[in-house]
Parts: sequence; structure tokens; C-alpha cells
Amino acid sequence: MFRQVVKFGIVGAVNTIIDFGILNLLISVFGWSILLANTISFSVAVINSFLFNKYWTFRQRGGNTYQQLAGFVLVALVGLGLSDLLVYYFSDIVGWNYNLAKLLSIPVVFIWNFFASKKLVFKK
Repeated sequence: MFRQVVKFGIVGAVNTIIDFGILNLLISVFGWSILLANTISFSVAVINSFLFNKYWTFRQRGGNTYQQLAGFVLVALVGLGLSDLLVYYFSDIVGWNYNLAKLLSIPVVFIWNFFASKKLVFKK
């Protein structure tokens, strides 16, 4: 399981870069709202995450890919809800910078996504 956590963390780090890059592009360049930009950036990262976690982290060559994707999306939607809630709270209510708010949401979403993916989506 240690290897899986490390691999999941590496995939998560790459997805964080994707997520933050798109988030900042949509807000800074295109002027999108924080919640819409966060939802889009998170969603793009989820697609990347599914592919790398399925084939590299959890080594799921078999199984019903569509069923796994549906489960992964459901897990990610809960993660998105957690992320949106925390980003909204810390940026709009508390008044912190949206990047700091996003950064604070990462550990919570990471823990949820790893264990839900391992136990619900990519179980052997």
C-alpha cells in the first residue's frame, strides 16, 4: 500500500499543477468566477488522474473501464464538493487568496480520493 500512496501522491502532484494552472488561467486571463474555474480545473485533473491511477497506481488492466470511470467520477465529485466548499469558504468568506484556499483543500481531498479509489473503484 505504501507504493500506491506514493504513486497516488505523484499523480496527485501532477494533477495539482494541471489544476492550479487551469484555475489561474481561467480566473486571471478569462475572468471566470472562482467556483466555475475551480470546477473546470478540478474536472480536467480528474480525467488525467483516472487514467494514471487506473493503469499505473492501482495497475487495473482488467475490469470494466466504464464502470470504474463512473465510480471514479462519483468519488471525484465528492472530492470536488469538498474542494469547492473549502475554496469558497476560505476565499469568499474568510477573504484569503484563492490559491491559498485551494492549497488548504488539497490534503482533505487527497485523503478522501485515495481511500475511496482504493476501496471502492480499484478494489481487487
